[in-house]
Amino acid sequence: MSPFDDIRAVLAQAPAADAAARNATAERLARVEAAASLGGLADLALWAAAWSGRAPPTVSRPVIALYAGAHASSGSTDRARRALEALASGQAPAAVLARRLGAGLDAYDLAVDRPVPDVRELPAMTERACAATLAFGMEALAKGPDLLLIGAVDDASAAPSLEALLLALTGRDAGRRAAAAAAVERARAAGANSPLAFLAQLGGRETAALAGAIAAARVQRTPVVLDGLASAVAALVLHRERPGSADHCRAAGAADARHALVLAELGTEPLLPLGMTCGEGVGAAAALPLIQSACALTGSA
Repeated sequence: MSPFDDIRAVLAQAPAADAAARNATAERLARVEAAASLGGLADLALWAAAWSGRAPPTVSRPVIALYAGAHASSGSTDRARRALEALASGQAPAAVLARRLGAGLDAYDLAVDRPVPDVRELPAMTERACAATLAFGMEALAKGPDLLLIGAVDDASAAPSLEALLLALTGRDAGRRAAAAAAVERARAAGANSPLAFLAQLGGRETAALAGAIAAARVQRTPVVLDGLASAVAALVLHRERPGSADHCRAAGAADARHALVLAELGTEPLLPLGMTCGEGVGAAAALPLIQSACALTGSA
C-alpha cells in the first residue's frame, strides 16, 4: 500500500471531456453573428462546456483558492504571513479583484510557521504528509464552484523547490540547474521514482495542495484556471502521473521561461500574455471576465 493510492484512484476515475456538451456549444456558437471571427473566445467557450459538462456553459460561482506555504531555503514565513494578512483584510490585489468581480476567495495557511526543509538536504514532506496535503487541497471544491481559479500565495519563495521538481519531471529546467540537480539527486537516492514521490521529496505544501485541488476539480467537472508557476507545476505532476489529468486546466499567464516550459509540457498557452509576475491569484482573476464573456456568447444564441 502506498500513501498515494487514494489520489491515484481519483485520477483513474476522472471523467473525460464531455463531447456532447462541447458539440452542443459549438452548434450554438455557429449561430452567433460573426462566430467565425471569435477566435480564442470560441475556444474558451468550448473548453468550458467540455469540462463542465454544461451546454451552454456558465460561470456564476467562481472561486479563487490561494495556498500559502513556506520554505526554509528562502526564509519566507514572514512574507507569507504578510500576504495572508493582506488577503484577509481585503487589501491584496486578488481580494480587490474578487470583490469587484463577484468571485469567492479562500486563502489557506499551510503551516507557514513551519517551513518545509531545504530540499537539497532533506525531503520536503513524508509521502504520508504529502498525501494528506493533497487531500486538504481538495477542500477548495467544498463551495461547489463552477470555475476554480488557483494559485500560490508566494511563488517566489517556492522557486528552488519548483525548479528541482520541474527538473525531476522533465529532465529540463530554466533556472539554477546546479541547485536543482543536487536536490533531484538526493531525492532519487532516497527512492523517489514517480511524479507523486518527487512531489513529496521536492515540492512545497502549497504545490501539493494545488495538485489536490486540480484532481478534485476534474472529478467534479469543474474547469480550472492556473495562476503562477506553482499551480502549473502541480498540474504537471498530475499529468506525469496520469497523462491527461490536467486537461481541464488553462493558464492565466506565463511569468518567465520556467513557467513557459511547464505550459509547453502541458500543451496549453497563456490566456493573458501580459507579462504579469505578481501571481497570488491576480492573473486568474483578470482572466475571469474573459471566460465569462466567452460563456455569455453561447447563451445568446
